[in-house]
Amino acid sequence: MNKKTPADRLNYSGDLGPVVDRLCGAYGIGKPAGYYVIEMGYEDCNVAIEASGGKYVAKIFSKERTPVIILRYGTIMKKAIDAGVNHPFLEKTSDGGVVYMDSAANGISMVLMKFIEGKTFLDMGRCPDDSERRAIIKQAAKIDRIDHHPAYLSDSWAIPNIHRTFQKVRKFIQADDLKLVERVLAQYDAIPAGSLPCCFVHGDFTKANIIKGDDGKMYILDFSVSNWQPRIQEISVILANLLYDKNDSLSLRDKAELVSDEYSGFNPLTQEERKYVYPYALAGIAMEFMGAHQEKYINGNDSEETGYWLDLGRNGLKKELSDG
Repeated sequence: MNKKTPADRLNYSGDLGPVVDRLCGAYGIGKPAGYYVIEMGYEDCNVAIEASGGKYVAKIFSKERTPVIILRYGTIMKKAIDAGVNHPFLEKTSDGGVVYMDSAANGISMVLMKFIEGKTFLDMGRCPDDSERRAIIKQAAKIDRIDHHPAYLSDSWAIPNIHRTFQKVRKFIQADDLKLVERVLAQYDAIPAGSLPCCFVHGDFTKANIIKGDDGKMYILDFSVSNWQPRIQEISVILANLLYDKNDSLSLRDKAELVSDEYSGFNPLTQEERKYVYPYALAGIAMEFMGAHQEKYINGNDSEETGYWLDLGRNGLKKELSDG
């Protein structure tokens, strides 16, 4: 098993302790009492910090992120907060910026957010209940109304990249699983993607990215793959991941109807969008499955998290397609 940690993604290989010390000074939050690396995730390195000023999370950007992408990310987070989205409060440095660059650590950049007391739905090991789901959909609809069209950012896990990812990983997919993926591709290809309404989407409403705070609020994390995409992509990821439960008797198609109705209470969907939410969500499940293949067989990341995505995708496809 690949034992690489999130810290290995940084353009820095030293002790994180001095980085945390300098970060606390830059944001004026007092002396650090302790910190730990949050293991979940494939991209940046998230570090939980306890300082005299309170508890925080530092998102230290990976070496794959250019200054332009980091600026893009910072802008998106500010716009989400300004729009009233429940997102952890962004701390500012002494010069009023939100991004801090540590010149003593190879110039790695980071942002600092308040730590939200609560748990993700992944940590809780469950899907949202009815009231939680409605609250999350309200947040999704609010995000999708943000008037922002950022420069396109490539995301190999995004549903529109389904054919590109399939070509990369098809030789690693077992024969029975491959038949399921090919059925999904056939349904996806019938979607007139070019005519679907697009908007700014978060794009990653997964169990790992939604915290239920101890205050009862639903907090939305990680805008790293936000893009201008078909609006139903937001709903489809919610269906494919956040609301997936292998023991749930409700089918994906039934859930698609339910969530489309609830979302339309905030942002009315067109008839065409409602028609294609189901196959788009099915494609989202296939992308989770193939994305995990990409991590395991191409990127060499045979971690517990990769196993989680493999199982989720395979079980999701079998649950929906096994009967026909």
